[in-house]
Amino acid sequence: MDKKKLNKELIVAGLFTLLLIISAFYDFIYKDGEKLFRIVLNFLTVAGVYLLYIKSFLKGCKIIYYINMTFVFLSMYLASIIGFYSIDNYDKFLHLLSGSVIAIIGYILFLYLTNEKSRSEMHPLTAAIFVALFATAVAGAWEIWEFTTDSLFGLSAQNGSLTDTMWDIISGTAVGIVTSIPIYLHSKGINIKIIDKIVEDTEKNK
Repeated sequence: MDKKKLNKELIVAGLFTLLLIISAFYDFIYKDGEKLFRIVLNFLTVAGVYLLYIKSFLKGCKIIYYINMTFVFLSMYLASIIGFYSIDNYDKFLHLLSGSVIAIIGYILFLYLTNEKSRSEMHPLTAAIFVALFATAVAGAWEIWEFTTDSLFGLSAQNGSLTDTMWDIISGTAVGIVTSIPIYLHSKGINIKIIDKIVEDTEKNK
């Protein structure tokens, strides 16, 4: 991977970390450190996203890196640290958005596990089905994670509500399925620029 190109992604992670450091000092001085734990979790997530970008099957895929960082900013910094969860339906907005993010990650995983020759021999629906099932599975797994953290740390991500949990899973699954449609069309030979770029980034970094 080109180090000059990598630096841009490192700068983004560094700026996000700087924002978290400033937020931590402010929270410690003016709010008795009530959100320091969340800020630390946010930092660990930023570091994790960056490590995935340079070490995992997501290596070199700039599109998903920036998408992931944006989602972490929206879901962890604005929602959990700044307090956007108090905005009506902001949580549902995040779960809808997450369905698309997860679907794209699922597609990158599919590309990583296959090659151009094997994909040409597959039915065009194969990638779309993989992506839809991946989005469904991760939406369910995320709710398991929220239930676990709520139980262990006394948080309220699920609002103690089965209805809230099910709507979150439905939101992520539905958007994941919708996102699989352009992937299906691309598999049939229709050029879609963003998917072409994802395929290019994934193939060159295998």
